[in-house]
Amino acid sequence: MISDLIPVFLNGHTCRVPPGATLGQLLAQDDPALARALELGTAKATDGRGIAAAADVILVPGAVFRVVHSARPDGAADA
Repeated sequence: MISDLIPVFLNGHTCRVPPGATLGQLLAQDDPALARALELGTAKATDGRGIAAAADVILVPGAVFRVVHSARPDGAADA
């Protein structure tokens, strides 16, 4: 049986999503509280290279993302 879902990696574990899904949709499925934090700007997402990723990025098979709560809100500057 062939699956219509693609594997992606989020915070160290494998998830399966339909082709065309976004990072935001994956988060809503996997961790709704973290998805909400990303929407509010109190969490940050990066790809496997450490480059910032938006919630609307389209996932591809094998994509790697890390989403964590931010220590500072968007727009906060260093002291």
